[in-house]
Amino acid sequence: LNADCDGQAGLQELAGNATMLFYMTEEGQEGRNAFNQKRQPDFSKFKRNP
Repeated sequence: LNADCDGQAGLQELAGNATMLFYMTEEGQEGRNAFNQKRQPDFSKFKRNP
């Protein structure tokens, strides 16, 4: 986790990897599918942590 030592390229790679991990979750897929289907996402089945 030395992304800060790699400058902007390291931070960009870290952010891209974190985003990809979220997109692989069921919650991320619901958001993507809702966007593609032009509807509001239904996140009610996902627990919210404060």
